[in-house]
Amino acid sequence: MMMKIKKTLLTVLLMTSLFSQSFSQEQSLDGFDINKMFVGGSVVLGLGFGTNSQLTLGGNPELGYSIFKNVDLGFCGNYIYSSSSYLYDQSGNIEKINSTLTGLGIFTRLHITDGFFVQLQPEFNSIKYRDFIKQTNYTISEGKLKSSSFLVGIGYGTHNVGKTSFFTTILIDLQKDLYSPYRTYGGEISPIIRSGINYYFGQKKKR
Repeated sequence: MMMKIKKTLLTVLLMTSLFSQSFSQEQSLDGFDINKMFVGGSVVLGLGFGTNSQLTLGGNPELGYSIFKNVDLGFCGNYIYSSSSYLYDQSGNIEKINSTLTGLGIFTRLHITDGFFVQLQPEFNSIKYRDFIKQTNYTISEGKLKSSSFLVGIGYGTHNVGKTSFFTTILIDLQKDLYSPYRTYGGEISPIIRSGINYYFGQKKKR
């Protein structure tokens, strides 16, 4: 687990560094400024269809900082409810796994054009779950687990440092963790849609 965490963080830092160096001096935001910090978050919706179905709902509060006009870094939290189901036997019984996830992560947003951005986000989560048969309510197993994910995706939204911004992202988990909340029970990728808002500090003073 520690090796996965180190590799994930190193990848994010390396990609952010390479991207930042591609901008000219004019695009940099020199010095720490509280007005470059923002708070906000997003809601989470994930759907998976077919024999193995998936539903994911939740919220992700975040605190970030615009280190460059086109690069944001920050921390985020997780609170996600997930429910997956699949055919248990030939009699038509359905096995369901319900879980509640809490965790922390870091994110990098690389604004490549006006409106569009790429997002990288490693997450480390704790999961409380129950695995049971839907028809009889028989509990197969229950307990607590830990998982890690590396979310990558694209997004669209407003981005003007110092002003309120709105965004929507579509993310997938590239890390094949057995207990990832962003994959179905069978291991298939379940895309995550997140829409949210970020509010920069200091806007009231400017007004």
